[in-house]
Amino acid sequence: SSGINAEYGGATWNKGCESCSCNNGEISCTEGTPCCLYVDPSGSTVSAAVGEHFNNGCNNCNCAGHLQAACTRMYCTWKCSYRNWDLVYGWAEEGNESVHAYDETDNCPKICSCEQGRLSCGSGEESCIAF
Repeated sequence: SSGINAEYGGATWNKGCESCSCNNGEISCTEGTPCCLYVDPSGSTVSAAVGEHFNNGCNNCNCAGHLQAACTRMYCTWKCSYRNWDLVYGWAEEGNESVHAYDETDNCPKICSCEQGRLSCGSGEESCIAF
């Protein structure tokens, strides 16, 4: 459940780069808003406005817009690179055992762990999360 009550309205939320609201039972969203998407330390997808600086978990970045960012080019060998369930790239901390990652081998979302700079997700569709 999204927690949004469309009947009574007044709710606002973000969907990627767009802002959405519900008023009088009508849902409306902005369209074509330039931004950059990144994964915050909790694994959630966050947006940065054009010109805004952010850290993607490994590198310092500046949002150039339309999902393009200029970032430093460190590779954090002590962290795990992954795509979250929204398919946005991020970095998980070593020892994190609840990384919400998309497994490209099995083409499904899984709960994985970051061990020695490698993401471990289990194999096979039985380890996929259905939602």
